Amino acid sequence: MKVLITGATGFIGNHVTRMCLEQGDDVRVMVMPGEDRSPLNGMDVEIVEGNLLNPESLSHCVEGVEGLYHLAAVYAIWTKDPHLHYKVNVEGAQAILKAAMTAGVKKVVYTSSIAALGMAKNGELITEETPFNVWDGNEYVYSKFMSHQMVKGLVGEGLPAVLVCPGLPFGPGDRMPTPTGGLIIAILKGEMKYYFPGGICAVDVRDVARGHLLAMEKGRVGESYMLANKDGNLTQRDLARLVGRIAGVADVATKELSPTMMRVVGRLMDAWSAVTGKAPKTTYKSSVYAMNEIFVDPSKAINELGLPQTPLETAITDATQWFRENGYV
Repeated sequence: MKVLITGATGFIGNHVTRMCLEQGDDVRVMVMPGEDRSPLNGMDVEIVEGNLLNPESLSHCVEGVEGLYHLAAVYAIWTKDPHLHYKVNVEGAQAILKAAMTAGVKKVVYTSSIAALGMAKNGELITEETPFNVWDGNEYVYSKFMSHQMVKGLVGEGLPAVLVCPGLPFGPGDRMPTPTGGLIIAILKGEMKYYFPGGICAVDVRDVARGHLLAMEKGRVGESYMLANKDGNLTQRDLARLVGRIAGVADVATKELSPTMMRVVGRLMDAWSAVTGKAPKTTYKSSVYAMNEIFVDPSKAINELGLPQTPLETAITDATQWFRENGYV
């Protein structure tokens, strides 16, 4: 089918683009004016320019396409403009989705986030039905919650969208790098002596990308699907030590930072970024959020979509090799 992919230069989006080409799709990608296009080198794609902050630039991007994968978003714990998350992740997403409705796009896969869902209680796992309750979250968390609800509202108006909520992806090709890639790089450099409470749902980025294609093929309109690994729920300590073992790095995550210390560090980082205008390594709200056990149940995506479950060791091995071969360490 003829598809448009936004965020095709990003970590997940680049893998989605490659897989769409492999299955024979006619692929158009939207890039921002002046954006680095090198991640698209060697790909047989049509490139169009568009900006989510400029709704008038979007209509030609969606014209004539049957399917839309909307992955473009601000994924950061801090931005100089505190409203940028909402401008891009909510208002920008709404603009391109409405353009898609006007253009008659037949199906949309919208990349939401685990952050759009709530935290489970009493040791239960997060599912697609867990109500949002993270009222102390950062701007990214709030923007993804708001955009998730916005998309569901547009579905009620006729948008043929499926929502996917990726876990935290690991694997090759993390050019930015994302926070997950930053974790691996820190371990490879021997800088990960400490760990803190909490845990994440880790997943191979290629499984996440495949989940997007499966959602386009099989996903039910209006439904959400957790793109994660059933064996990927790991504490921060266990994940860091797993990476260290695979990468052959000793003395990883040997000392615990207390919740109190994490909050103090977050406050200090907030003050530092306010003075310098530079991005901090963490913030108070991000530290508080990260200390949750973000453990999920991806059964719905596994059963309905056939979501692959690549062993996390494979993702970490491939990511470690990629970072070393590409000069990150």
